[in-house]
Amino acid sequence: MGLALRGPGNIVVNNDRKKTNPDVNVLGGDENYLELNGYAIGYGRNFTPVDVETGRSVCILGSGVAQKLYPDKPATAIDKIVSVDHIPYRVIGVLEEKSSSAFFNTSKIVVTSYNNIRRLYSTQNASFNIGVMVSDIKMMDAAIGEAKGTFRPIRKLDIKEEVNFYVDKSDSIAQAFLTNLGFLETGTIGIAFITLLGAAIGLMNIMLVAVNERTKEIGLAMALGGTRATIRAQFLWESIMISLMGAVAGIVAGILLGNVVALLLHTGFVIPWGWVIAGILVCSLVGLVAGLYPAHKASKLDPIVALRYE
Repeated sequence: MGLALRGPGNIVVNNDRKKTNPDVNVLGGDENYLELNGYAIGYGRNFTPVDVETGRSVCILGSGVAQKLYPDKPATAIDKIVSVDHIPYRVIGVLEEKSSSAFFNTSKIVVTSYNNIRRLYSTQNASFNIGVMVSDIKMMDAAIGEAKGTFRPIRKLDIKEEVNFYVDKSDSIAQAFLTNLGFLETGTIGIAFITLLGAAIGLMNIMLVAVNERTKEIGLAMALGGTRATIRAQFLWESIMISLMGAVAGIVAGILLGNVVALLLHTGFVIPWGWVIAGILVCSLVGLVAGLYPAHKASKLDPIVALRYE
């Protein structure tokens, strides 16, 4: 279990030679904070109980901050004095690099003890976070129930009252990300539908032009015994084949581009067979729909008039 308190954000950290941009966040925790939040010490040491209890001005630098202040060798930051928002701190550790998100850069942080944050930046609206880690995922629900049972009397809640605090699981961030991906997927499907509609209209125009330019050819085929059904099928197949050629080009480009990104992210080579089949079926349907009117128009031509067409 660990206790955390958020400090000021968008501050400058500097030493006697260099300084960072005003985009560093100060975080407060205890000796369990790093493990609970997925950080690891690259150089130096973690906080001790004495560091936390006394609230002394010691800190652990994020990898981005250490690289900015000590570009030649971040490890030399240990035991140096840095100014964090104009307050001197002794560096006791440097964090290993950790993956960041679009909302929070995990390398541009300074971690100190929560008592140091409370001592220097104490406000009435300070909000503490208590982190709890379980050794087995099966114990998660039991730990949440125990945490709620512990906090209800602390918050002076009656047994019938709703809780006025919340328990946030680590997978809530992933759930929020998946929800955002769902919105993105819906938008992508909408854009794809508009694109298919435009492609269908374009293909229909191409086939109408083809019918107009091949009027004499159509009349000759009919004069030689070609039926209206044969002419209709010919133009429908041409429309579907044009659409399928576009589908093949799109599938090949999508697989190549997708797997180039996968290689950059160090994941495996994937061929999404479900999407490939769906793409072929959708493009076939688009070609069929786009070719219906031009094929019908071609089959309705009078062979005598078509032969005399110039």
